[in-house]
Amino acid sequence: LFSGMGSQWQAMGKDLMKFPIFAKAIAKCDAVLRDHDVDIVNILTNEEDTTIFENILDSFVGITTVQIGLVDMLHAMGIQPVGIIGHSHGELACAYADGCLTAEQTIYVAFLRGKASNAIELEPGMMAAVGLGQHEVTPMLPADIDVACHNSSTSCTISGPSESVNSFVNLLTEQGTFARAVNVSNIAYHSRYIVPLVPLHLKYLKQAIPEPKPRSSKWISTSNQEQDWSSELAKYVSAEYYTNNLLSKVYFEEGSRHIPKNAIVIEISPHALLAP
Repeated sequence: LFSGMGSQWQAMGKDLMKFPIFAKAIAKCDAVLRDHDVDIVNILTNEEDTTIFENILDSFVGITTVQIGLVDMLHAMGIQPVGIIGHSHGELACAYADGCLTAEQTIYVAFLRGKASNAIELEPGMMAAVGLGQHEVTPMLPADIDVACHNSSTSCTISGPSESVNSFVNLLTEQGTFARAVNVSNIAYHSRYIVPLVPLHLKYLKQAIPEPKPRSSKWISTSNQEQDWSSELAKYVSAEYYTNNLLSKVYFEEGSRHIPKNAIVIEISPHALLAP
Protein backbone atom coordinates (compact mmCIF):
# COMPACT_ATOMS: atom_id res chain seq x y z
CA LEU A 1 0.00 0.00 0.00
CA PHE A 2 1.70 3.17 -1.24
CA SER A 3 0.56 6.50 0.20
CA GLY A 4 0.81 9.74 -1.71
CA MET A 5 0.93 13.46 -1.09
CA GLY A 6 0.93 14.64 2.49
CA SER A 7 3.13 11.80 3.76
CA GLN A 8 6.36 13.83 3.50
CA TRP A 9 8.07 15.24 6.60
CA GLN A 10 11.34 16.87 7.63
CA ALA A 11 14.39 14.54 7.53
CA MET A 12 12.10 11.59 6.82
CA GLY A 13 14.93 9.44 5.46
CA LYS A 14 17.69 10.26 7.92
CA ASP A 15 17.33 7.22 10.18
CA LEU A 16 16.63 4.89 7.26
CA MET A 17 19.96 5.86 5.69
CA LYS A 18 21.62 3.75 8.40
CA PHE A 19 20.44 0.64 6.52
CA PRO A 20 22.85 -0.24 3.67
CA ILE A 21 20.11 -1.51 1.35
CA PHE A 22 18.10 1.69 1.77
CA ALA A 23 21.21 3.87 1.37
CA LYS A 24 22.14 1.99 -1.82
CA ALA A 25 18.68 2.62 -3.30
CA ILE A 26 18.88 6.30 -2.44
CA ALA A 27 22.35 6.58 -4.01
CA LYS A 28 20.97 5.03 -7.20
CA CYS A 29 18.12 7.56 -7.32
CA ASP A 30 20.42 10.43 -6.39
CA ALA A 31 22.73 9.62 -9.30
CA VAL A 32 19.81 10.01 -11.73
CA LEU A 33 18.91 13.52 -10.58
CA ARG A 34 22.32 14.98 -9.72
CA ASP A 35 22.61 16.48 -13.21
CA HIS A 36 19.23 18.15 -12.68
CA ASP A 37 20.40 20.00 -9.55
CA VAL A 38 18.32 17.84 -7.23
CA ASP A 39 20.05 16.60 -4.08
CA ILE A 40 17.98 13.66 -2.86
CA VAL A 41 20.13 13.00 0.19
CA ASN A 42 19.55 16.59 1.30
CA ILE A 43 15.79 16.27 0.72
CA LEU A 44 15.66 13.17 2.91
CA THR A 45 18.04 14.15 5.70
CA ASN A 46 18.03 17.96 6.09
CA GLU A 47 16.74 18.88 9.53
CA GLU A 48 17.36 22.63 9.27
CA ASP A 49 15.62 23.80 6.07
CA THR A 50 11.91 23.95 6.86
CA THR A 51 11.08 25.20 3.35
CA ILE A 52 12.12 22.05 1.44
CA PHE A 53 8.61 20.73 0.95
CA GLU A 54 7.23 24.06 -0.20
CA ASN A 55 8.52 22.87 -3.58
CA ILE A 56 6.26 20.11 -4.92
CA LEU A 57 9.18 18.67 -6.90
CA ASP A 58 11.03 17.92 -3.68
CA SER A 59 7.88 16.38 -2.19
CA PHE A 60 7.31 14.09 -5.18
CA VAL A 61 10.96 13.06 -5.35
CA GLY A 62 11.29 12.59 -1.60
CA ILE A 63 8.18 10.44 -1.20
CA THR A 64 9.02 8.23 -4.17
CA THR A 65 12.65 7.77 -3.13
CA VAL A 66 11.64 6.61 0.35
CA GLN A 67 9.17 4.17 -1.19
CA ILE A 68 11.78 2.75 -3.56
CA GLY A 69 14.17 2.24 -0.66
CA LEU A 70 11.53 0.56 1.49
CA VAL A 71 10.51 -1.77 -1.35
CA ASP A 72 14.15 -2.83 -1.73
CA MET A 73 14.40 -3.46 2.02
CA LEU A 74 11.26 -5.58 2.03
CA HIS A 75 12.52 -7.57 -0.95
CA ALA A 76 15.80 -8.19 0.87
CA MET A 77 13.78 -9.64 3.75
CA GLY A 78 12.02 -11.98 1.34
CA ILE A 79 8.73 -10.09 1.42
CA GLN A 80 7.08 -10.08 -2.01
CA PRO A 81 3.60 -8.62 -2.57
CA VAL A 82 0.68 -10.62 -3.89
CA GLY A 83 -1.26 -7.37 -4.22
CA ILE A 84 -0.32 -3.73 -4.85
CA ILE A 85 -2.37 -0.56 -4.43
CA GLY A 86 -1.46 3.11 -4.31
CA HIS A 87 -3.10 6.43 -3.48
CA SER A 88 -2.57 9.40 -5.81
CA HIS A 89 1.18 9.95 -6.33
CA GLY A 90 1.73 6.66 -4.49
CA GLU A 91 0.73 4.83 -7.66
CA LEU A 92 4.11 5.76 -9.10
CA ALA A 93 5.92 3.46 -6.68
CA CYS A 94 3.40 0.75 -7.57
CA ALA A 95 5.05 0.57 -10.98
CA TYR A 96 8.42 -0.08 -9.35
CA ALA A 97 7.00 -2.74 -7.04
CA ASP A 98 5.25 -4.33 -10.02
CA GLY A 99 8.43 -4.44 -12.10
CA CYS A 100 7.05 -2.12 -14.77
CA LEU A 101 9.56 0.68 -14.15
CA THR A 102 13.16 0.58 -12.97
CA ALA A 103 14.17 2.59 -9.92
CA GLU A 104 15.86 5.06 -12.27
CA GLN A 105 12.72 5.49 -14.38
CA THR A 106 10.50 5.78 -11.33
CA ILE A 107 12.48 8.59 -9.72
CA TYR A 108 12.83 10.36 -13.06
CA VAL A 109 9.05 10.35 -13.48
CA ALA A 110 8.69 11.80 -9.97
CA PHE A 111 11.13 14.55 -10.92
CA LEU A 112 9.44 15.28 -14.24
CA ARG A 113 5.95 15.59 -12.78
CA GLY A 114 7.35 18.05 -10.25
CA LYS A 115 9.17 19.93 -13.00
CA ALA A 116 5.99 20.16 -15.07
CA SER A 117 3.98 21.31 -12.05
CA ASN A 118 6.45 24.13 -11.40
CA ALA A 119 6.63 25.18 -15.05
CA ILE A 120 2.93 25.98 -15.53
CA GLU A 121 1.30 28.97 -13.85
CA LEU A 122 -1.83 27.62 -12.19
CA GLU A 123 -4.49 29.25 -10.06
CA PRO A 124 -3.38 29.02 -6.40
CA GLY A 125 -4.98 25.85 -5.08
CA MET A 126 -5.40 23.79 -1.96
CA MET A 127 -6.30 20.25 -1.00
CA ALA A 128 -7.73 19.12 2.32
CA ALA A 129 -8.57 15.80 3.96
CA VAL A 130 -12.10 15.75 5.35
CA GLY A 131 -13.73 13.40 7.85
CA LEU A 132 -16.76 12.84 5.65
CA GLY A 133 -17.36 10.38 2.84
CA GLN A 134 -17.76 11.56 -0.74
CA HIS A 135 -21.54 11.12 -0.75
CA GLU A 136 -21.95 13.09 2.46
CA VAL A 137 -19.66 15.97 1.54
CA THR A 138 -20.69 16.48 -2.10
CA PRO A 139 -24.02 18.27 -1.40
CA MET A 140 -22.19 20.60 1.00
CA LEU A 141 -19.47 21.72 -1.39
CA PRO A 142 -19.33 25.15 -3.02
CA ALA A 143 -19.48 24.95 -6.81
CA ASP A 144 -15.78 25.66 -7.22
CA ILE A 145 -14.52 22.77 -5.05
CA ASP A 146 -14.10 19.21 -6.37
CA VAL A 147 -14.03 15.90 -4.52
CA ALA A 148 -10.50 14.79 -5.38
CA CYS A 149 -10.03 11.49 -3.55
CA HIS A 150 -12.45 8.82 -2.35
CA ASN A 151 -10.51 7.60 0.69
CA SER A 152 -13.14 5.61 2.60
CA SER A 153 -16.83 5.72 3.48
CA THR A 154 -15.98 8.30 6.15
CA SER A 155 -13.12 10.19 4.52
CA CYS A 156 -12.38 12.05 1.32
CA THR A 157 -10.05 14.74 0.02
CA ILE A 158 -11.28 17.95 -1.58
CA SER A 159 -9.45 20.21 -4.04
CA GLY A 160 -9.97 23.69 -5.39
CA PRO A 161 -9.01 27.38 -5.14
CA SER A 162 -7.09 28.15 -1.95
CA GLU A 163 -9.48 30.76 -0.61
CA SER A 164 -12.57 28.65 -1.17
CA VAL A 165 -11.10 25.42 0.25
CA ASN A 166 -9.69 27.23 3.27
CA SER A 167 -13.09 28.79 4.02
CA PHE A 168 -14.79 25.40 3.73
CA VAL A 169 -12.19 23.78 6.00
CA ASN A 170 -12.82 26.49 8.61
CA LEU A 171 -16.57 25.94 8.34
CA LEU A 172 -16.24 22.18 8.89
CA THR A 173 -13.87 22.72 11.79
CA GLU A 174 -16.35 25.09 13.44
CA GLN A 175 -19.01 22.39 13.05
CA GLY A 176 -16.77 19.83 14.76
CA THR A 177 -15.91 17.88 11.60
CA PHE A 178 -12.31 16.89 10.93
CA ALA A 179 -10.75 18.91 8.10
CA ARG A 180 -7.03 19.46 7.51
CA ALA A 181 -4.97 20.91 4.68
CA VAL A 182 -2.68 18.59 2.70
CA ASN A 183 0.74 19.97 1.75
CA VAL A 184 0.60 20.12 -2.05
CA SER A 185 2.49 23.39 -2.60
CA ASN A 186 -0.65 25.34 -3.49
CA ILE A 187 -1.61 23.10 -6.42
CA ALA A 188 -5.14 21.68 -6.63
CA TYR A 189 -4.34 18.20 -7.94
CA HIS A 190 -7.09 15.77 -8.92
CA SER A 191 -9.34 18.64 -9.98
CA ARG A 192 -10.41 20.70 -12.97
CA TYR A 193 -7.82 23.34 -12.03
CA ILE A 194 -4.77 21.42 -13.24
CA VAL A 195 -6.05 20.74 -16.77
CA PRO A 196 -3.55 23.34 -18.13
CA LEU A 197 -0.77 21.12 -16.76
CA VAL A 198 -1.76 18.09 -18.83
CA PRO A 199 0.07 18.72 -22.17
CA LEU A 200 3.45 19.46 -20.60
CA HIS A 201 3.15 16.66 -18.03
CA LEU A 202 2.34 14.20 -20.81
CA LYS A 203 5.24 15.44 -22.94
CA TYR A 204 7.75 15.16 -20.10
CA LEU A 205 6.67 11.70 -18.98
CA LYS A 206 6.94 10.29 -22.48
CA GLN A 207 10.68 10.96 -22.15
CA ALA A 208 10.86 8.69 -19.12
CA ILE A 209 8.45 5.98 -20.30
CA PRO A 210 9.09 5.51 -24.05
CA GLU A 211 7.92 1.88 -24.05
CA PRO A 212 4.91 1.32 -21.77
CA LYS A 213 4.64 -2.08 -20.09
CA PRO A 214 1.41 -3.78 -19.00
CA ARG A 215 0.48 -3.69 -15.33
CA SER A 216 0.19 -7.08 -13.67
CA SER A 217 -3.05 -8.38 -12.17
CA LYS A 218 -1.55 -7.80 -8.70
CA TRP A 219 -1.89 -4.04 -9.09
CA ILE A 220 -5.28 -2.56 -8.18
CA SER A 221 -5.64 0.70 -10.09
CA THR A 222 -7.07 3.66 -8.18
CA SER A 223 -6.68 6.11 -11.07
CA ASN A 224 -9.48 4.42 -12.97
CA GLN A 225 -12.88 3.08 -11.99
CA GLU A 226 -13.24 -0.68 -12.03
CA GLN A 227 -15.37 -0.70 -15.17
CA ASP A 228 -12.44 0.94 -16.99
CA TRP A 229 -9.68 -1.40 -15.82
CA SER A 230 -9.68 -3.22 -19.15
CA SER A 231 -9.23 0.00 -21.15
CA GLU A 232 -5.96 0.76 -22.94
CA LEU A 233 -5.39 3.69 -20.58
CA ALA A 234 -5.64 1.49 -17.49
CA LYS A 235 -3.74 -1.55 -18.77
CA TYR A 236 -0.34 0.04 -19.34
CA VAL A 237 2.21 1.93 -17.26
CA SER A 238 2.52 4.92 -19.53
CA ALA A 239 2.79 8.69 -19.65
CA GLU A 240 -0.94 8.71 -20.26
CA TYR A 241 -1.62 6.57 -17.18
CA TYR A 242 0.32 8.87 -14.89
CA THR A 243 -1.07 12.05 -16.39
CA ASN A 244 -4.54 10.68 -15.73
CA ASN A 245 -3.31 9.64 -12.27
CA LEU A 246 -2.64 13.27 -11.39
CA LEU A 247 -5.79 14.69 -13.00
CA SER A 248 -8.49 12.14 -12.20
CA LYS A 249 -10.22 11.42 -8.93
CA VAL A 250 -8.51 8.88 -6.70
CA TYR A 251 -10.77 5.83 -6.38
CA PHE A 252 -9.04 4.41 -3.33
CA GLU A 253 -12.25 3.61 -1.44
CA GLU A 254 -13.45 1.54 -4.38
CA GLY A 255 -10.09 -0.09 -5.08
CA SER A 256 -9.47 -1.04 -1.45
CA ARG A 257 -12.58 -3.23 -1.49
CA HIS A 258 -10.50 -5.69 -3.52
CA ILE A 259 -8.02 -6.16 -0.67
CA PRO A 260 -8.77 -9.55 0.93
CA LYS A 261 -10.17 -9.37 4.46
CA ASN A 262 -7.36 -11.58 5.77
CA ALA A 263 -4.57 -9.72 3.96
CA ILE A 264 -1.48 -8.48 5.76
CA VAL A 265 -1.24 -4.89 4.51
CA ILE A 266 2.07 -3.03 4.69
CA GLU A 267 1.83 0.72 4.15
CA ILE A 268 4.97 1.86 2.34
CA SER A 269 5.28 5.56 2.98
CA PRO A 270 7.34 8.17 4.84
CA HIS A 271 4.36 8.46 7.20
CA ALA A 272 1.28 6.28 7.58
CA LEU A 273 -1.86 7.89 6.15
CA LEU A 274 -4.13 5.12 4.95
CA ALA A 275 -3.74 1.90 6.93
CA PRO A 276 -6.35 1.47 9.70
